[in-house]
Amino acid sequence: MSDLFLKNVCKSYEKKQDKAQYAVKDFTLKIEDGEFVIFVGPSGCGKSTTLRMIAGLEDITGGELWIDGKLCNYVEPGERDLSMVFQNYALYPNMNVYDNMAFSLSVRKVPKKEIDKKVHETAEILGLESLLKRRPGELSGGQKQRVAIGSAIMRNPKAFLMDEPLSNLDAKLRSQMRVELAKLHEKLGTTMIYVTHDQTEAMTLGTKIVVMKDGIIQQADSPREVYDNPANMFVAGFIGSPSMNFFNGRIRTYGGMAVFETITGERLEIPGARGKVLEEKYHNKWVVLGIRPEHFLTKTDGSGSRLTGEITAREMLGAESIVYMKTAAEEAAARVPVETPGKPGDKLTLSADMERAHFFDGYTNENIFYQGGRQ
Repeated sequence: MSDLFLKNVCKSYEKKQDKAQYAVKDFTLKIEDGEFVIFVGPSGCGKSTTLRMIAGLEDITGGELWIDGKLCNYVEPGERDLSMVFQNYALYPNMNVYDNMAFSLSVRKVPKKEIDKKVHETAEILGLESLLKRRPGELSGGQKQRVAIGSAIMRNPKAFLMDEPLSNLDAKLRSQMRVELAKLHEKLGTTMIYVTHDQTEAMTLGTKIVVMKDGIIQQADSPREVYDNPANMFVAGFIGSPSMNFFNGRIRTYGGMAVFETITGERLEIPGARGKVLEEKYHNKWVVLGIRPEHFLTKTDGSGSRLTGEITAREMLGAESIVYMKTAAEEAAARVPVETPGKPGDKLTLSADMERAHFFDGYTNENIFYQGGRQ
């Protein structure tokens, strides 16, 4: 097991107009021993490049990589004692499962009895005992991925590095493998660094999520904290499905109450201390209101924060529905009980739970009430 520290790590490519093109810039992150860290973000944000720099498969242009207190910028990949799991499995097609798993120890001249014991212990953990004599071509996608993970476990590395390992699996297998990976981390307690663009994987697997955009960390924190306390509009909109609803407007005061007034004149009351802060610091200034779909309420009696719109689409999800509606100000999505009436073309009025709403600076896009997070 291992802890890692990336200090101001950068990756740049050829210069254009005398300016370096950065794939990763000033990446600083402390990864504690035993953490399950997820790098998440859109395609091209630098998450896989960062993972490959940790593995030694990409040179570090600037900054420092420390593994267990040792500077590793120029340490060869094979000497870093890290195991990499790729999305394409990377199995030897001419070897059976047993030999694939045993390979890394065989080339190190580990005694056969020790290898055999380790293979069977690992196969039991991953449910592969009955598949040891099969070749990769005889396995399903989920089985191949488990073999690839088993091969990585055999080395007993300081940390596991996983680059979108579930991306080639269908939805059901992905769900099953997420559960298996969570169990595996709980059982082994080994540091894991996992790259994905799938926010569901990030939210369900990680003990820490690192949200990236354009090679820069936007926020690094626990899944719950990233969801409930996003640092900025990008994080708020990227994490969550459907994504957070955003409304442009200004902070006003009516009848002694702070309100958010949309660009089309709807007024949503802002109760409590946050209303007072916004009234003092953002009166008549542009802000963006963020409301998650589940924070729209179907009970509107007495609410001073109502929005009415026309339903444009409806998704039935069993116990609940996602209603998409066009309000006077913006498009919005609401997660509502399945029995909530309304079909496309109907009008629907909902209350916004303003106690759980988010407010972002209209110019910087930063969360006005962000409390800061851990690294």
